[in-house]
Amino acid sequence: MSEISTKGRELYAALNSGDADALARLLRDDFSGCLSPGLPRGLGKTYGGLNAMMGEAWAVVDQLFDLDVEVDQLFEAGDMLIARGMYHGTAKQSGKAFRAAFAHFWHYDGTQFSQLQQITDTGLWRDAIE
Repeated sequence: MSEISTKGRELYAALNSGDADALARLLRDDFSGCLSPGLPRGLGKTYGGLNAMMGEAWAVVDQLFDLDVEVDQLFEAGDMLIARGMYHGTAKQSGKAFRAAFAHFWHYDGTQFSQLQQITDTGLWRDAIE
């Protein structure tokens, strides 16, 4: 397995376990994350910086949902890692479960991930909260 795929598997393990130290090692300080427009609570926007992504995006997702990220396939394309998979979640307030497919496009600088572009069905996330 190549370095980028190995780092990608480490990244998803850290995301699922909430391991902030591992995320800080795997993601650049100037990390940029773009979440799909239409996500609930205004989450669908671009976050500049690792602290913003962790504190304003992933922390809010964690407050709203019990969520597991299941990766079905990883694809490498130069300095990009593409992940395809499924979110399995339950909205904490409503108790409604949902499953939403995703594609993640991660840019890798040779040592850390620098950027994320997320694509998912945001309607399924919103329906679970309402």
